[in-house]
Amino acid sequence: MNQMFCFQCQETAGNKGCTLNGVCGKTAALANMQDLLIYVTKGLSEVTTKLRFEGRNILPEVNHYITLNLFTTITNANFDDEVSIKE
Repeated sequence: MNQMFCFQCQETAGNKGCTLNGVCGKTAALANMQDLLIYVTKGLSEVTTKLRFEGRNILPEVNHYITLNLFTTITNANFDDEVSIKE
């Protein structure tokens, strides 16, 4: 079962989270994928922060992916399950 719970934006129903299709139109599957993306991005950010503290350099591409991942999850910016990035 793909149950909806999304609390990712300012549009959440009753300011508590959407439990059906999101007020914004987001599906449960996409909300779950975006939650996973945020989880992984937080882990990547933790690792890069520790490496910087140790004086190690982080590739600019890593910083770019962190920013891109966060932008991908903001409200009404991208609800495409098959996002493809072309640079």
